[in-house]
Amino acid sequence: MRLGTRTRKLVLLLHIVSSGAWLGIDVVLGILVFTAVLPGDAVGAAAALSAIGAFATWPLAVAGLLCLFSGVVLGLGSKYGLVRYWWVAVKLVLNVVLVTLVLFLLMPSLDPLAGDARDSLTTGAALPDVTDLAFPPVVSTTAVLVAMTLSVFKPWGRVRSAGR
Repeated sequence: MRLGTRTRKLVLLLHIVSSGAWLGIDVVLGILVFTAVLPGDAVGAAAALSAIGAFATWPLAVAGLLCLFSGVVLGLGSKYGLVRYWWVAVKLVLNVVLVTLVLFLLMPSLDPLAGDARDSLTTGAALPDVTDLAFPPVVSTTAVLVAMTLSVFKPWGRVRSAGR
């Protein structure tokens, strides 16, 4: 199945926009996490944590899923395929792993954390510990940048089939 020129360009545009949104959300998530972790204003830290729950859950998941969907459509509808070239296969693995981590690890942990931060704002209770949250935006930003770099440079050539 080959995509027509116009359809391929539209899907490619969706892929670029969704990956750019994903990268932007990761950067903002990192800023919010480091705002909450660094010593300073407790109210600002609680507000940053509260914003993380609203900002980084569904928008991040939607951007990741759109990027995955559009990448699969591009892979199936172009000469590159899904596992014909190493750079495409690596991008696919990175995307699947990151989306899985967002959906099954990050989202379930952020919702209660944001609730605790909102409670802290209203009741003056202690802020939850968020030092664990410094890891996801760094890893995700790095992985998305690696995937973008692979798209530009297209290294490593074709994957060898088992019959050759």
